[in-house]
Amino acid sequence: MLTSNDEESPACHRRLPRPREERELNLFRQIAQTPSSGAESAIGRLPWRFALVALVGAAALSFNFGSRQLITNDDTRFPVMAGDVLINGHWLVPALPDGTPHLAKPPLVVWLIALASWPAGSVGVRTAVLPSLLAAIGVVLLTYWLGRRLFDRDAGVVAGLAVATCVGLYQMAHSSMPDMVQLVAAMGAMAVYVASGFGDRRASLVAFYGVIGVGSLAKGAAGFIPLAIVLVDTIIAHGVVGLKRLVSIPGWLVLAAIAVPWWVVAASTGGHEGFVNGVVMNDQLLYYFVRTEWGWRTILEPLVFPITVLLPWGLLLPFAVRRFRREADPETARRVRLLLVWLATVFAIIAVSAQQRQRYYLPLCPAAALLIGWWYSTLAWRWRARAFAGAWIAVAVVAGAFVSLYTPRYNATTDVTGLRAVLEQAPLPVFAFDLQDLALSFNLDRPVVNAKNYQRFEDGARQGKVEYLVISDRALRAQPPAPCMRPVARGLVTRQPFTVLDPTGCRVPAWAPDAWRSG
Repeated sequence: MLTSNDEESPACHRRLPRPREERELNLFRQIAQTPSSGAESAIGRLPWRFALVALVGAAALSFNFGSRQLITNDDTRFPVMAGDVLINGHWLVPALPDGTPHLAKPPLVVWLIALASWPAGSVGVRTAVLPSLLAAIGVVLLTYWLGRRLFDRDAGVVAGLAVATCVGLYQMAHSSMPDMVQLVAAMGAMAVYVASGFGDRRASLVAFYGVIGVGSLAKGAAGFIPLAIVLVDTIIAHGVVGLKRLVSIPGWLVLAAIAVPWWVVAASTGGHEGFVNGVVMNDQLLYYFVRTEWGWRTILEPLVFPITVLLPWGLLLPFAVRRFRREADPETARRVRLLLVWLATVFAIIAVSAQQRQRYYLPLCPAAALLIGWWYSTLAWRWRARAFAGAWIAVAVVAGAFVSLYTPRYNATTDVTGLRAVLEQAPLPVFAFDLQDLALSFNLDRPVVNAKNYQRFEDGARQGKVEYLVISDRALRAQPPAPCMRPVARGLVTRQPFTVLDPTGCRVPAWAPDAWRSG
């Protein structure tokens, strides 16, 4: 009986098993070319394990979908620009409410939100978050695929279900920020790298660089994190000379064709010098790697944030690392080492960054889940499946209860009901001072422009401009308004109380002695 590992001998025209030495020399090629069998065949019927991970993972990530409001500038920036795309058609360079083109990040997520919102004609919470949710489900499925490809089916199932219930992944699955879309692109690039036999099949590098280009359209320079992981992994496995394995002129051309055009358009929009200094250098490079101050948070944040995003399954990582140190099989050690390189590279890049955000450590989640899935597959416990299922259900129940209790409290930190009622009676232009102006724009479904100077706004009101000013209460205490600025409503945005001022009483009559004085 012939098997897939038999090859035909040129001398006798019959198949013989490959020698052990040849199998070792072609380790990476075997990883890429070994087909699944039986129910696991991609051509055959749908594997039940894949269906399990897809359905359960999607159900876990979709819990409470659309219930959490978007109430920060970070969460509403891209939905507001998607609204600009739908209303004004600014697809290439979306603009903020004041008309300023947004050049700090490529607009892939803006496009996705706009497409999701197209049928409704406006951007809502659900359509703003939908691209991130679908990307998170994609991360779960790619994690399962990598676990099965690198190790076995059990490792894939555990990795996929574990990553679906990581704190970081669930949080960002319900956010409109580009981190989740960038992560699914990164996972796609890592999947191509593994499928290519860790760079052994050069033709696959075209797809590898192409997917990296897509990731760069989501978040700029952060989209190149998979390339950094692969570079470090290749150097460790083959030395510096091994980097030639990653050379692919067609791949680089594809990367440039995907990533470069938007930056050219952005540079022409913002002016070459201003774009290079303000966007490329400051927003993409110096913003992250130049630290202006040091303190206790400088040390704690790079430790607390990765631990938080990996909860609860990150607690098992020490056991997986300990098991790796006892691994005797070189093939398995090579595959596990890729995950350790993945973790170390991402942590090193983000930890040295001057800008620390919990979501920046999101790429740690799939690597940690894969490492835990491999560790699970090495356990000889008879009841390991029941133990993991029980632990996963407990995590899901506790997380679901917490989310159900926390969401109403979170939503209560923003209340624009009074402001909305005022605008319904007299829909004047709105400015905001010392507040999250983009959060106001999204929740009011109308442009709210940031007023950078209160005195200038008051002077404009005296000259006849009729515009509402939404000002924080702390700013009012620091600089009491003129008596003519009449309070007409109060509210709350991102935990910050505010007052709405109507300046109609500030207009100076044309016959007044000082009517011709400049502001």
